[in-house]
Amino acid sequence: MAHAQKSAHGGGMRKGALRNAGSGQFVYAYRVKGGARALEQITPPKDATLVIIPEGAADQSYLESSGLVERYGQVRVQDAKGRILERAQPAPTPVIDTEAFEPSAKARALLRGVRTAQEDLKRAGGAYELDEVRALLNGVSRQAVEKRVREGALLAVPGPSNRRRFPTVQFTDEGEVVDGLREVRQALPFRNPWAVLNFLVNPDDRLGGRRPIDALKAGEIAQVVEAARRIGQQGA
Repeated sequence: MAHAQKSAHGGGMRKGALRNAGSGQFVYAYRVKGGARALEQITPPKDATLVIIPEGAADQSYLESSGLVERYGQVRVQDAKGRILERAQPAPTPVIDTEAFEPSAKARALLRGVRTAQEDLKRAGGAYELDEVRALLNGVSRQAVEKRVREGALLAVPGPSNRRRFPTVQFTDEGEVVDGLREVRQALPFRNPWAVLNFLVNPDDRLGGRRPIDALKAGEIAQVVEAARRIGQQGA
């Protein structure tokens, strides 16, 4: 049985077929003159829905504003002979939500941290590769270098292609690793090598504005260890 949806504006309609994309149902839209009497001449298919478009209304804009486009998907407005007069489709939904790819505030902070760490390394004189460190340490084996890194007596940071690099600032003018590095790292409340480097190469008020690495090279191991320990106490 046909159903009728009449607009509050009344009026006539031109015939059109609206297919429900989900269920296969058809909705027939008509624009006719002659008011209710003219509707007697219309015989929609069985189980179809009859929709009345107000006379004078633009088919396209009316169908869009009525919500029929969103409800039934593609909308076709036809004349009595079945010729398509207008076609309305719902506004396309973006396939990709670009906002989903925006880094969060936490992610941006992490990226800033990486950049800061690289700037620290650059200002501190860059880094050696493994073979260069072995040469400085009188040709020690790779295993010996690895052992020093594990013990905290040699600082290594991730380099290009995630291969270890060794900040040059931890070496003395004689090519030896500065004394006290292991004790300082044990006193620090963090283990991240970039954070350790940041502590070593930036001026510290607890050391009179000197860099901890310079104080270590001056033999002031106890003072630097205390400064490192106080970082942990402040964070507690």
